[in-house]
Order: sequence, then C-alpha cells, then structure tokens
Amino acid sequence: MSDCHYCEQTFEEEAALREHLYEAHERDELSRIDRKRVEQYGEEHGVDESGNDTDADASQPIQREQQTDDTSNGIYPADAWELSDVKALSTDEITVKLADHGIETNETAFQKRVENHNSATALSEQWEAEYEVDATGYDQDFIWMAAQVLWKRWIPDIPNTERIYDFIEEGRDLREKGNDVEACDRWLTAWEYTVAVTPDDLTTIEAADQRLPAFLSLEAFIRSLDSDLASVAEDNSAYHEKRLEFCQEVCEQFPDADDEFLLDFHHFVADSFVELDRIADSRAELEALIEAYPEDPYAYKKLADSYWLDDTAQLTTEELELTVELYRTALEVDTPLEGAPMVTERLKEVESRLADWGAVDKQED
Repeated sequence: MSDCHYCEQTFEEEAALREHLYEAHERDELSRIDRKRVEQYGEEHGVDESGNDTDADASQPIQREQQTDDTSNGIYPADAWELSDVKALSTDEITVKLADHGIETNETAFQKRVENHNSATALSEQWEAEYEVDATGYDQDFIWMAAQVLWKRWIPDIPNTERIYDFIEEGRDLREKGNDVEACDRWLTAWEYTVAVTPDDLTTIEAADQRLPAFLSLEAFIRSLDSDLASVAEDNSAYHEKRLEFCQEVCEQFPDADDEFLLDFHHFVADSFVELDRIADSRAELEALIEAYPEDPYAYKKLADSYWLDDTAQLTTEELELTVELYRTALEVDTPLEGAPMVTERLKEVESRLADWGAVDKQED
C-alpha cells in the first residue's frame, strides 16, 4: 500500500501512486522522492511532467522563495534537505529531529521495524502512517533521508533499495577515474542488493521494476553491467567467471522475462563458457537454446562453430555431419542470420572435408 501525502489517497501499487502524482499534483508541492516518482512515470510513458517547467533540471531540488528569516538553528539547514545534510548529523541529532516531527525511534525499535521492510522510504511512510507527523514540504524529505541514514548506521548488513543507488553512483565515480574493474565490483554489489530486495514471486523485469526505486531502470542496468563485465574480462580473465555467474543469476531471477531478453542472456552464458574453455558446458547451453528457441539461427551457428573452429583434425565423421546439419539449419530458419555469407563459406568447407573423407574411405575399401 502506498499513500499520497498531499490528498491522503491510498494506492495498492507504487505504479498507481506515480500516475496519481503525475496527474493530480503540481511539481512545486512535491517532496524530492515524489518528484522522482513523477520523473519515472514520465520516462515510462514518454510524457513530460504534468504542470511542471520542462526546462528545469530534475536532478536538482526546487528552490523555495527566499526566506526573510533564517530558520536554521546552526544544526539544520534553513532550506531544502540534501542527503549529505542528514549524513552530517550525529545519530542523536537525527533522532531528536525525528522526535520534533512526532516520530520516536531508537536502534532496537528501528531494527524491529526493518523486519517488515526492504526500503527506507517504505519504513518512513509507515512512520508517517502510525505517528501524528508534523512535517510538510522539505521536512518530508528529512524523514525518508533520516530512515536511510539510520538504516546504514544501525543495520548496515541488511540490504535496502536505497543502497542500490549508492553502489551505482560509486561505480560511476570509479569509472570516471578510470577504475573500470572496481566500478564493476560496485555494480555487482548493486545487483546483489537488487536480488536481495526483489521478492521471489516477481519473475519478470517489469514487475521488479515497479518495486524498485524510481532512479533505476532495471533492464538497462542489467544490460549495461553485462557489457561492462565483458569489456573488463578482455584484460582480466577472472571477470569471465563473474560475468557467467551474473548472467546465470539474471536468467534464474527473471525466468518469465521476455524471450528476446532471455535469449540474449543465455547466449551470454554460452559465450562465457567458451571464454572459460568449458566447451562441453557451452554446447549444452546452446543445445538447450535450440530446444527452447528453434527459430534462433545463432544457437545453431555457434554450436556448429564449436566443432568446426576447434581442432578439426580430431573431428569424427559424425561430428562433421552434425556440423553440416547445424550450419544448414542456421541458414534455413526464418529468422535472418547476420553474417550468412561467412556461414555459407564454412558450410562449403565442412562439406568439402566430408567429401574428401568419403573419397579416402572408398579408396581404402
């Protein structure tokens, strides 16, 4: 259940709340987390934000009118809260500020409450539902930010959705500094947290996306991480194993993802096996692909290549015949095969080898 803080409506799904915020409320009245919800709704539906200045930088907080009186007491900012502001406070200062808004918490109570949540934002919404919270505007941001900071301080080993963003951003910073390997490690940790906070019954990427924070486009993240792992593995072979494990986990986590996505990632698994010199495993993966996706020409082509481009001197007649059959099928299925001329040439080479062997067998007879 998700609540709208501005008109007290309740929604069964996060997606419904995003649509409501987009349609019913102006940007200026939204807290930062709700602006992120609206931004994701706009991205998902290809629309501009309702009633908002489309030229505004959505990554920056909206600035209120200049205050004539400085309401800061030296500890809390007079204007919008940034997460860095909350991180700069001591734990006691955060709990005192929460108490000022009507929320009483301590480490024991917080740990107990987290048993029912995998998101600091959801925990903060429960606070607001249970307590008579005196917080409006930017102070609503303080509440979810406080929940996030306290979670990291009091129970750092328990994953939550907000930490995913931290790891993704850390990875981006490392990549900008040229540390691609360490960047991939951070993104793999972000993936581990994604798996940890995604319920087992969410077996499609679209369903999982609806339960994850607005900043994350899950499929784009997964595909990008695979590409980065493949790139890093070119210079660091250990990452072939990491890529293999990642791609296998993706297929296991989202078995009902669309066919194109699953087909791609099963191919990535087969490719990783080849890089690890696990040819038998790669062939088994490709054979399973052929059974599941009989119109995919690339599984036939790769399986044929695994024989023909290996040590051809060791091939048996049966293996050569199988290679011919696979290349022919790759060229004959309805789905067009990129690189078909090259496959045709390889097919001719295998057929020629078979013909030569047949001639030798006749001479021996």
